[in-house]
Amino acid sequence: MAKKTVISKVLDAEAQDGIIEFPQNRTLYADQFTDEAPNTDEEREGFKPKNMKEVFEHYQPSKKGVALETEEGGAAFEDFDFKSIKDFEDEQLIAQSELLGEEKAKIDAFNSVIRQLEKNKTLRNTLKDEAARGNLKDALKALLAELEDAE
Repeated sequence: MAKKTVISKVLDAEAQDGIIEFPQNRTLYADQFTDEAPNTDEEREGFKPKNMKEVFEHYQPSKKGVALETEEGGAAFEDFDFKSIKDFEDEQLIAQSELLGEEKAKIDAFNSVIRQLEKNKTLRNTLKDEAARGNLKDALKALLAELEDAE
């Protein structure tokens, strides 16, 4: 049996029907996505959004100075702006972050090498033979040195 997620919304201390069922195919974000203090009831009183786009345009949520850990164990601070629900997805967060973009590029490069190793039988056989592996390693070092000199 599937679990039901229920959100209670008590409007009055004596309210009987203050519970609404939250659909299971939805995601509820409940957090403070800005560095600013929450609006008061008076400030929200006149704002009646018709869709999520208007909510994002009105509140302009952003998070400044998010601490991300670098490979070396240090901290890098990044700022994130949210203009739609889609901006919370991994790809959008990576696109906003220089550090996350660099890390994703490294992961993609490693995955590409792995795919090549899986497909290329000659390269796999070369890596099995110790002498051939040493020769390949020397050739790659020479290529790397040449690329670094070209910069």
